[in-house]
Amino acid sequence: MIRFLLLLLCVFHFLQGSGFALTISFNKEAEVSASHITLADVAAFDEDSPLAQSLASKHIAIAPKPGTDITLNTTTIRNKLLRRVPDNTDVKWEGSSSTIVTRPGIPIGPHDMESAIADYLLEKSAELPAADFSFIPRELPLPFILPTGVLEINVIPANPNVIGSRRMTLIYKVDGKIVKNISIRGKLKAMAPVAILTQNVKRGAILHPNMVQLQIKDLGKLRNPSMNLRDVLGKRLTRSIRAGSVLDLSSIDFPPVIRKGQLVKIHINRNGLHLSATGISSMNGKQDQIIRVINTGSKKMIYCKVLSPGIVEVQI
Repeated sequence: MIRFLLLLLCVFHFLQGSGFALTISFNKEAEVSASHITLADVAAFDEDSPLAQSLASKHIAIAPKPGTDITLNTTTIRNKLLRRVPDNTDVKWEGSSSTIVTRPGIPIGPHDMESAIADYLLEKSAELPAADFSFIPRELPLPFILPTGVLEINVIPANPNVIGSRRMTLIYKVDGKIVKNISIRGKLKAMAPVAILTQNVKRGAILHPNMVQLQIKDLGKLRNPSMNLRDVLGKRLTRSIRAGSVLDLSSIDFPPVIRKGQLVKIHINRNGLHLSATGISSMNGKQDQIIRVINTGSKKMIYCKVLSPGIVEVQI
């Protein structure tokens, strides 16, 4: 009988201890993606009590840099947390004496940066003159590692017109937040066929097919080259040009698209609203030139941009 009572007493104490103690077991290894480490990242809990939830959320260390790891002493972590736990709280600590915490990352090397620039140039090619674009870095940038997440890369050329840029800025965003900003100096090449004089041509001469031909040149070194022979053949030169020189469009005397006194149609585009009116040009105007036009309705003088023969647009 006495032995039976002693057995029941032992079972009671065992059940009492196992029912109220929170067991926290440290892992040998852990992986984090945030900038800080919580107890839940490095340990397992045998229950989901309010105490367990509170302790699990505690910050215990700063996370390592992306792509690296650190080793944490679990005894130090336990002693630090025990100071926050009431004395009458029953917590059991077990597991590894140290935890290796790894933070994965996204490696970015020189090839990745060059690919990002190449992708940008390919995407912008529809808005640029027809040419083969390539960016050659002056020196290869050093590799780096970014935090994991949704990666977005913005490429910004030094020249808003892209051509002629000697620097490319790469802005890296992870989950919408800027995490890296790098500037790469180099040379942007835009190789395309342009009109070249095959002989010396004097001012006032009319351009004929035997005077010009197309050659591949870097557009970044040119101002306003002609890239289509049909645009210049039959036109008059405004200055003498030597053989082998690139034919600049500023050297061509293009006839006016609109002449003084001509009746024109005026387009007005503002805030999605499109209107039109009739006017009379008070001066000759070439393509894209700003000219003065008299509105036949209001009799007011307005400034318009030449869009095409007989059509201008109000400059607001």
